[in-house]
This record gives sequence, structure tokens and C-alpha cells, in this order.
Amino acid sequence: MGRAEFSGNYSHNIDPKGRATIPAAYREALSEGFTIGLNNDFNAIALYPAEKWAEIGRRLDRIPDSDARGMAYVRLIKAFSFTDQALDGQGRVLLPQALRQQAGMDKAVRFVGVGKYLEIWDEDRFVKQYLAARENVEDLMAYVNDRYFARPGAQEGQE
Repeated sequence: MGRAEFSGNYSHNIDPKGRATIPAAYREALSEGFTIGLNNDFNAIALYPAEKWAEIGRRLDRIPDSDARGMAYVRLIKAFSFTDQALDGQGRVLLPQALRQQAGMDKAVRFVGVGKYLEIWDEDRFVKQYLAARENVEDLMAYVNDRYFARPGAQEGQE
């Protein structure tokens, strides 16, 4: 299986049972065994293909149990992660109530592809975030260029 790639965005609604229909454009890249969690900023739900979640798990596994502060982060991530998920026959996934609350979701949501994983945003929250980013696009470009591309030894995809 090749590396999953997510791009583009689609508006949808969450049904009364808390399910969202995954846009067809994302279903193959997501495949079975994905993880539902929160994104790094805890302001949207993230759907991580198994390969990406395994990468995150390897990073978290490097934090020793004896590091109390590090383990607080691990607990935060793991407490809001639901592994081994699959879409139902209609391409829907149940978005756990705890995640919907954390992400401030009501009904209208926006699916946003962010490369190796998929985010689901509350529609209003996404529009506000997008408008703020658009207002600062020159600063964002300068930051990315300085941090990841302009420095000697900077590597593509460096984190």
C-alpha cells in the first residue's frame, strides 16, 4: 500500500447519532484500521491512517515512563485516541462525543486534508482559522521557508 495523501476540503453535516460520512475522495487513503483522535492543537478531530498512527506511536514510545511531564502528554494524546476504526457500509464513522466536545463541533463540519492525515473541523471554527491564516500568509510563508527550507542542512519534511 502506498503512502496515504489527503488534500482538499469538503463541507458535510454530522448526523443526529454523531456519525459523519467520509467524503469518497478520502476513503481509499484512509483505509481500515485508522485512528480517530485530536489534532496537535486540540481544536479539530484527526483521522490517522494506520501508517501515520504507527509513526506517532513510535514517537510516543520514546518517552520513558519515569518522565512525569512527558507521560502527561502521552496520556493526553492516548486518552483522546480511538484505534482500529473502520467505516460502515455507507462510508460513515462515529465521531466520539468526547472528541466532538473538545473540537467544539455541533452539526456543520469541514473535512480538511493535511497531507498524511485528515482533519474534521467545526465549520465556523475552520472558517475563522482559515481567514486568520490567509491574513498572515506572508508571515507563514516566511516562517516555513526559514525553518524548513532556507537553513543549511534543513530537510524536506523535517519536524
